[in-house]
Amino acid sequence: METFFIENQRWKEIVTQWTKDYIVFAPFQFNTHLLYQEVSEESIEDAIFGYVRPVQPLKFFLFPFQERVVPEVDASEKRVVIGVSNCDLGGLKILDSVFLNGDYKDPNYIKRRENTFIVSIDCKRPLSVCFCEKIGLSPFPNDGYDLNLTLVENGFILEIGSQKGERLLSDSSFLRKANGNELSKRDEIRKNSSALIKKQNERFQIPEKIHAEFKNVFSSLVWEDIWENCVQCGSCTNVCPSCVCFFLEDISKEEHFFKSKIWDSCLFPGYARMASGVSPRPLLSERYKNRLACKYMYMVEHFGMVGCTGCGRCIAGCPGKIDKRKVLSCVFNGKAEDVRYETLEYL
Repeated sequence: METFFIENQRWKEIVTQWTKDYIVFAPFQFNTHLLYQEVSEESIEDAIFGYVRPVQPLKFFLFPFQERVVPEVDASEKRVVIGVSNCDLGGLKILDSVFLNGDYKDPNYIKRRENTFIVSIDCKRPLSVCFCEKIGLSPFPNDGYDLNLTLVENGFILEIGSQKGERLLSDSSFLRKANGNELSKRDEIRKNSSALIKKQNERFQIPEKIHAEFKNVFSSLVWEDIWENCVQCGSCTNVCPSCVCFFLEDISKEEHFFKSKIWDSCLFPGYARMASGVSPRPLLSERYKNRLACKYMYMVEHFGMVGCTGCGRCIAGCPGKIDKRKVLSCVFNGKAEDVRYETLEYL
């Protein structure tokens, strides 16, 4: 696929044009955070493009917190989501494995996936919680997007990654091919972002092949001493780009029957509880260990990829101030220490 340069104003013009045919979402700054918000012709000037991933993961658009599955809902609206990071594209591969490519396919997910255009963006300003490089990902994508942007001086380097992306750019008169200097600048930005993430994570002792070594620490006694700050709120599972657990709820009345799908969390006391009231993991320490085992062991066994993408949302959103990188360091070092973070840096 080809690589182009597009000026800032031209980019805003094309996004404004998209709003006439699609529902367009882009990151906007609220205090120190980036949050997705629907774009309008009036708000396009305030959108933030090209810095770092927003608070919400991409799964919010494809796998809603709650939706009716019987009777079937209409999931046909066409959307463009701008600002998707590579850590979210990594999570998307897990979502696709569960809802799209498995034996049991989710028709609502399939419709949303087909009708959602993904515009990813290189991370130029990684947050202090970002650790994608520590688990084998990078702050820029190589695949999985329809269009990808890299913020450079006066505009963006734009890469087309799919036929859907080509359809979004049906009028390419405002584009020109990126020159060698611009491509070199993109490579420098990517190199600097990767180096920053590696540097700020040097102190965490996380194995390079964590999935291969996790089995060796699964029975460690350290797990019993590092969970105490967890309040079982489910924040980490809600904002995780690859968490896919849900339960089904039936509502039956004389005049109608509804079946709904609702997010679940493996940290909740009722998760996996059987009809007799017995739980296979009654202790929070067991459920906490199970959550990390799911990311670094179970998902690898089932889908061939690590479930954690290093986005750091679970760290930033934890009311108990648990830094998962510290948890993993303790487990692999065999020594229980304080796993709370002291401060976090935002935008």
